[in-house]
Amino acid sequence: MKTFRLRMSYLLIASLLVMLFVPQIAHAEEATEPTPIISGVSPADGAMITESFTLISFGLGIPLADTGSIIIMVDNQIIDPNQVNYMHGLMFTYRDGLQNGTHSLIIRVLDRDMNLLKEYSGNFNVRLSIWKGGNLEAANIESTSLHLSWTPADESLGYRIYGNSILLGAVNGNITSFDATDLYPKTTYNFKVEAERSDGSWTTDGPALTVTTFPQDRINPIIESVSPADGDELTTAWPKITAKAYDEDSGINLSMSMVGVDDKIVPFSYDEASKTLTAIAPRLPSGTHSLLIFVTDNDGNKTQYTSSFTVKYETGEPFLERSSKLRAALDAGDPADAEDVRRLSSEFAELDEINDQSLIDPIWNKIKLMLPESVDKAQLKRQLFHIIVTIGSLPYDQQESGLKAILSDPEFLRTLKTIASAGGETNLTMEDILSFIFGDGNNLRGIEGHVLYYVSQLSPIELFGLLGDNQKMMDVLMKAITNQLSQTTYYKISSILRNLNVTAHDIQSTLLNFQQKLNHDGPAVHAMTFAYIRLMAQESVKVSSDGYEHSYSLKVASIDIPPQALIWKKVSGSSQFSITPDGVVSIPEEAYTATAVIQAALVNPYSGVNKVIFQKEVTITADRDPTVIFQSIMKTFESKLGEVQSKLNVATTLEEQTLLFLDLVNTGKVAIEQIKPLSLSEAVITDAIETITNGLVEAVSSLLVF
Repeated sequence: MKTFRLRMSYLLIASLLVMLFVPQIAHAEEATEPTPIISGVSPADGAMITESFTLISFGLGIPLADTGSIIIMVDNQIIDPNQVNYMHGLMFTYRDGLQNGTHSLIIRVLDRDMNLLKEYSGNFNVRLSIWKGGNLEAANIESTSLHLSWTPADESLGYRIYGNSILLGAVNGNITSFDATDLYPKTTYNFKVEAERSDGSWTTDGPALTVTTFPQDRINPIIESVSPADGDELTTAWPKITAKAYDEDSGINLSMSMVGVDDKIVPFSYDEASKTLTAIAPRLPSGTHSLLIFVTDNDGNKTQYTSSFTVKYETGEPFLERSSKLRAALDAGDPADAEDVRRLSSEFAELDEINDQSLIDPIWNKIKLMLPESVDKAQLKRQLFHIIVTIGSLPYDQQESGLKAILSDPEFLRTLKTIASAGGETNLTMEDILSFIFGDGNNLRGIEGHVLYYVSQLSPIELFGLLGDNQKMMDVLMKAITNQLSQTTYYKISSILRNLNVTAHDIQSTLLNFQQKLNHDGPAVHAMTFAYIRLMAQESVKVSSDGYEHSYSLKVASIDIPPQALIWKKVSGSSQFSITPDGVVSIPEEAYTATAVIQAALVNPYSGVNKVIFQKEVTITADRDPTVIFQSIMKTFESKLGEVQSKLNVATTLEEQTLLFLDLVNTGKVAIEQIKPLSLSEAVITDAIETITNGLVEAVSSLLVF
């Protein structure tokens, strides 16, 4: 009964599916000719069935109410009328326990007076399956082959093996295994085995199995030369993480690889030319930190590297470190940018501590209301203004030493403590200030992190337009500050300002006061923005399969710089090295390697000078047999050596001889530069350099003799 019920559920589902179409077919036929009383009989006359159970159904072309009786007989045995069902013009029932052979099927439809309206008479054949519990298994699965085995059929003269409906081979009836070869790697195959019956016919219900072959590449990618190394102690809050990661067979899948610090993902870039992965960790607090590098190749093989390192620094050092790095990034750019920052410092120095104190009134007017009577408010305001002016007017080339002095100044510390107390906190430390600006290196983003987050939500066009628009930049900054001030549980400064009733609008008003007062505020902010981008820019490069072409792109933190915002160019280097404005560098087919310095400039969308934000020396080496490359390089030099020596013999002036020799020296220099990066033994490279050098010596010797 259990088997019967399972079959009945299948029967009902199949019947319902058929019923969905029967009325439509009947309706379509009504337009042309009367619907036959009996139609669509299943199993049809002559049909072959391979199991002992079958569904019997047919379309009834008249209303059931117009019939007196419907008789269905199989092998002249009437099926119980209680087992015959009707729905939407379809009659259906079942018959089980059928045996091999031919079976008759008779259907009679009688009217109310029990007169025969229509009779159907046909036969169907039953050939029970010779696969009873047949099972197909696969073993020794490789990239292009595997071994199949199966349980034998009850009777078989032989077996055929199919893969994705294609005949792979055949074996005798006494063999129940087969080696499938010449398969494709990393491909899904639907295998099936069919048996030959004693009458020469073949089964259609043999056992089946789905198998996916392994990828061609079964070797895990390599991770090596990781920095910082396990156990290293660092003094920087923003450690640079690098590792050589590569896979010689299928290549690295960057979308399935990652870098993590303290269980948090850190954005990374990848230089395919040098196989180097690079990431800049967020500001890390002092202590021990975990490092995870996870690399996947394009065939799904994985390698994981884990280690730990320690960060140790004095309070306030991260702020000074970031200031020093920003200044270095500023120096590496347009000298006009550094001059804009110097001019802003000079403007700050010229602010009057008496007449210009009103610039901080939007904030101060909220602070003073919360101060106790014992505080000299005029003196505290002067001290707060003095701190702001002192920081703003620090000489450009003395910022680090100046900041150290300010951070340890007793007046600065007393002023902070007084304001913190008025805001409900006992103290305000340098760590609190750093967390507010840069985040805590863990869960808190800080103003910098919030700005980066909001910028990352912009479209490429919006991001491009942000670069030269002061108002849009201010909007992003204020959005970050507003968000930050709302998080009073996490930031002590936010809690203090909330208790002092200082709002984001008050801060914005104070910033606008300084902007209106200072003529070089805008240019200096832009200069520092470009310096920040230059500091944080990381390159990614995609290398063509033959190595002749590299495509460069840049990102800042996790934000891709829009390609239309960059212009790439070659600064210096080999004449065989070329680069397009969109960052595609290449060498011609006749060259094997070339080196050049490339740079990317950020386009100024509001006219003005484009700003260089990235520069690097790049070497392109074709992905060819290094031995073939080496032989070609040496052959080119030897050809040039013979050519120059011949010309030296007939040269009539010292000037001609000198030019010839310089041409040869340049050829030798290029040859050595091309040989050094090749994957050859050190002995071969050393011998080649010595051969080239000896050739140059012989040439100059002949020049001296002449």
